[in-house]
Amino acid sequence: MIFSRRYHRALTQGRLTVDLPDPVRPKLSTCLFDFNSSVGVQRDPNDNWITNSCVVEESLLRLMSEHGWDQIPGDVGIRVGDPYYDGFKHVIRQAKAHIVFDLIELAMTFMDQKEQDNCRIRINQIFDLYECPWRIADGEFFKLDADFMGARLAANAHDALAANKFVGAADEFAKARLELASSDIRDAIHHAAKSFESVMKVMTGLEHASADQFIKAMASKGYFDDLPATARLGFADQVMKTLPFIRNKLAGHGQGAGVVNVPAAYGELAIQLAATLHNFLVTKHLERTPSKPVNSSAPAQLLDDDIPF
Repeated sequence: MIFSRRYHRALTQGRLTVDLPDPVRPKLSTCLFDFNSSVGVQRDPNDNWITNSCVVEESLLRLMSEHGWDQIPGDVGIRVGDPYYDGFKHVIRQAKAHIVFDLIELAMTFMDQKEQDNCRIRINQIFDLYECPWRIADGEFFKLDADFMGARLAANAHDALAANKFVGAADEFAKARLELASSDIRDAIHHAAKSFESVMKVMTGLEHASADQFIKAMASKGYFDDLPATARLGFADQVMKTLPFIRNKLAGHGQGAGVVNVPAAYGELAIQLAATLHNFLVTKHLERTPSKPVNSSAPAQLLDDDIPF
């Protein structure tokens, strides 16, 4: 589902707010038009006729269909059949921010994988440059933690997972951050811990195991052998089990009957712990199976005021 559908309740109840700084909007518009490639569309499933279209036009049509609009809300009043360029630019520059997110997510679905990756990188660079607390990953927007270092850590952890064949874990981690943004704290903790276990599942080769079994398997496979022998057991018990402990006590079967609401701070803690553990595990994984990590943040480019957005 598109952004405003996924978080309809949180948006309508005011638990989730979305804002875009004014300078960000024209840059997003330019970015999307740079990836406005041709698209062949079969409008009638019973007819083989293919219509020549483009990413921008199809994403605008899909947006109007998703929201049941005959006319785009706003002063311009773009209608179905009007020039798609004007309508697309109007939405990006004037529509509510969550509608802009809807349109960008839809546009990404019409791009091939390489275009999606490049578009994602540039959109995230725009947000980073203007200190906007949103990022896009796996075609979906999520809100970063307010703390810059924590935000950078979480974003880098997701990219490290996606770049090193931990796609399932990356997806679960993205869900955790999305749930935290919409104040679903228990689900955020649950998916953060799940993503941690998914990484260990790949590294140990175990199919069905508990967090404790995964951690013991990591130790038995020698992942902690670079530590002194006297520290390995303590590291496994005291460090690797922190996130599973939080999940079991606050979001899983281990919580007591008296626990009603989990404060947001514990959800943020779970996300940051997961990010730290992910980066650690990816490092250990690469020690055995070296590969070239993808650096999607490209910090050097952010210093150039003439970035071709």
